[in-house]
Amino acid sequence: MMASTVVGASAADGSPATRTESTPHIVSAAEYAEQGGADPQSMAPVGEVSPAEGGSVWELADLLAKTTGLNLMQAPAVAEYEKVGQTLTFSLGDENAVRPLNITRVTVDGDVPSSVLASDGDTTQASTLPSGSQLFTAAGNDGVRVSTLTMDGQLTLWEAPALSAQDTYSSEDMVRWATTVDERNVRASHSPAPGFAPAAKPQCQLIHSKAPFLHGGSLRIQADALMRCDQKGKGNFEASLRQYQGLGIWKTKDVRGYTNTQGQTFPLLLHYQCSRLTISGWIYREDIGNATLRNSNGYWGDHNISSNTATIHCA
Repeated sequence: MMASTVVGASAADGSPATRTESTPHIVSAAEYAEQGGADPQSMAPVGEVSPAEGGSVWELADLLAKTTGLNLMQAPAVAEYEKVGQTLTFSLGDENAVRPLNITRVTVDGDVPSSVLASDGDTTQASTLPSGSQLFTAAGNDGVRVSTLTMDGQLTLWEAPALSAQDTYSSEDMVRWATTVDERNVRASHSPAPGFAPAAKPQCQLIHSKAPFLHGGSLRIQADALMRCDQKGKGNFEASLRQYQGLGIWKTKDVRGYTNTQGQTFPLLLHYQCSRLTISGWIYREDIGNATLRNSNGYWGDHNISSNTATIHCA
């Protein structure tokens, strides 16, 4: 059930900021279907995830880091989706712990179904910010998700997956961060530039599942990843198993991290237990986020690597 609370909204000149029928809205899944909205699952990924470039991308990344007080754990990523276009993703967290905060930015030209912004059973709340943007909060077993949708269709989703009670960022903090970023209204777009890869002394190899898979005869969706280096050093390796919600938005179902101050091999095993009651046909992929190794000889790093997608039926 969605609880709606509308607060006073005003434009820059002091007049009320009013959403019109042509303005994109966050609506219920039923209302979205009645309007004949495209199936979010049909908005499939196109091509590979790659590092995002451009001054506006890094301006937004800097704003996100300063607003939250967290570190950017990997370079911003850009991906392409059918019927949606490009999305930007930013991954933030604590330097010495796997407490991911994933932020996705996408521009929409129509209404957004709340089903892609929340999980079944979540406690949700909707409100309107002074800027006129909609604010939508969802909290439940999967973690906390806070979304803002501007009147011109800029959707920003903040996701804090639930790893354990002490690892989850609070709804209050996330709403405050999302509101601050909405007020700043920094627009960002991917602007490709000639690549530059700095030389690095240590060399590492990333090995991962071609795509997530259903393990044996069980109902466990699984993917594995390994960072193997030719030298020992302080290594950080993080990967996640993600489920596609549609509209270019992914939900984290599992995330694992491995840190070793004198490591050379960093293995990870990701898994998610689905059930026969789970809706069949979800799309899954494995994402490798922070992969770095430092020692006295230099630095090696890689990021924004995704496996192929797999449609998995739990029934």
